[in-house]
Amino acid sequence: MNTQQIVSILQQSHQLQKDEVIQLLKLHETFPFFQIPKVLLARFEYEKSKGNTKEFLHWAAVTSPDRAWMKTMIESEAPLQFLKAKLEENFEAGFSQKQMNNKRLVDLADFEKSLRPKPTKQADPEERAKILKQLGENLQGKPETPVENPAELPAKKKKHKEHHRAEDLIETIKRKEKKEILDEKKKEQIDIIKAFSKKEIKLATIREIEDFNKQTDLSEKSTQLNPSLLSESYAKLLVKQGKKQKAKEIYQKLMVKFPEKSNYFADLIKESDL
Repeated sequence: MNTQQIVSILQQSHQLQKDEVIQLLKLHETFPFFQIPKVLLARFEYEKSKGNTKEFLHWAAVTSPDRAWMKTMIESEAPLQFLKAKLEENFEAGFSQKQMNNKRLVDLADFEKSLRPKPTKQADPEERAKILKQLGENLQGKPETPVENPAELPAKKKKHKEHHRAEDLIETIKRKEKKEILDEKKKEQIDIIKAFSKKEIKLATIREIEDFNKQTDLSEKSTQLNPSLLSESYAKLLVKQGKKQKAKEIYQKLMVKFPEKSNYFADLIKESDL
């Protein structure tokens, strides 16, 4: 990676993409004591997870010569502007046009010290102590581990592990954002279904009440004899069908309706054994 690429990543530090994160991991692997990629990764992690994830922060803290400055870089935009200006200054002063055309790599380890801001005499000791205390609280719970020599680790295994860490972090952030969207959509769907179900239950209840009233009316009518059916022939038909009780009721009503024939209907009741 050359200086132009580093400057480009610094300019996009507030919205790093997946490829840029992987490039920073590779840069960290090539220059394990180079602080800039660690700080940029920690800043990316801080913005995406809103301070909840601190894996890259621990990486940066292990090799940081000035943790107060590192914390300011992660949480503020001003130090990054200073870094960009310093990188451009070193790039213009240290390379000729011929070297730029040949795209020679920048020796990042040699000029890293020039990127660190010089401490001012006016710095408030109390403010510095406060920043260091806050950073210490953030790092509490995960002890610092000694820096291992990258040369002692298998290059292929380390590269694979670093690559997957970046992949896992990016995928975790994406899944979290996607889950929030899906949860909102699911909640809206459930609310719609509940509202619709309540409406359906209410309509079904009204229909059931209406059907029950209709059935009640029909059952009452079926138990009442229609005056137009009160006839001797209908009573005889009921006797043949075995419905003797209804036939008897018809004969009795005919006796009331035609009192002059009451004896005749009484004889029919006896003959029919009602």
